[in-house]
Amino acid sequence: MNNPFEAWLKPEYLNNLNNLNNMNPASNMQMAGFKDIMESARKSVQAFAEAQQIAVESMQTVMQRQREIISKAMQDNSAILQEIVNEGTPEEKVARGAELIREAYEDAISGMQEVGDICTKSGREACDVVARRITTYLDEVKSTARAAAARNKKAAPAGKKSA
Repeated sequence: MNNPFEAWLKPEYLNNLNNLNNMNPASNMQMAGFKDIMESARKSVQAFAEAQQIAVESMQTVMQRQREIISKAMQDNSAILQEIVNEGTPEEKVARGAELIREAYEDAISGMQEVGDICTKSGREACDVVARRITTYLDEVKSTARAAAARNKKAAPAGKKSA
């Protein structure tokens, strides 16, 4: 499946905007600001796509692990049934059956904990990607605002002081 934003997610996309820079200097400053905004948005979309990819891969891992757990449980249940039917006295069968059921229960709990750990780890990774992007984005906004303030200060007439 092709990603409609694939070309836009590449930094080269913004280089095509350089052709538009052959305008007057004021337009060039506006275009530079526009390019900064577009690059920032591109990075944000890329970060969210990365977080989504982590979530999808995690879901695939969880589903695979759940299939393995269910398959093992079915094999174990079959083995439990055969052992109970084939072994010794009724009391021995009950005792062995209880032991085998306890082992199967412990395996099931262990599998659920493992699946929970996979979900927790991937959730943390996805959140870290988004959190890093948000932090970087806020730094970009601050830097862009300071650069705009500096440009405005230089563009202000020499006799006037900025507020």
